[in-house]
Amino acid sequence: MTTFIDTLEGTDIATLQDDLTPEERVRWEAIIERDLQERAEGKPRKYISGDEFWGKVTEAMMRHYEKA
Repeated sequence: MTTFIDTLEGTDIATLQDDLTPEERVRWEAIIERDLQERAEGKPRKYISGDEFWGKVTEAMMRHYEKA
């Protein structure tokens, strides 16, 4: 079995490109900054699991179509 491990050693991070627009970059930087600030204040955000998320989506869709 062959295992390939890629590291960033020897990689100039500044040369790596992404596909974010300037607006998306500003939004993500603000989100990351807010999360770091909240963690520093001792109040990290509560994240939900994928199962919980899809359960909430399903419930919302059921309520929406029951009203129609």
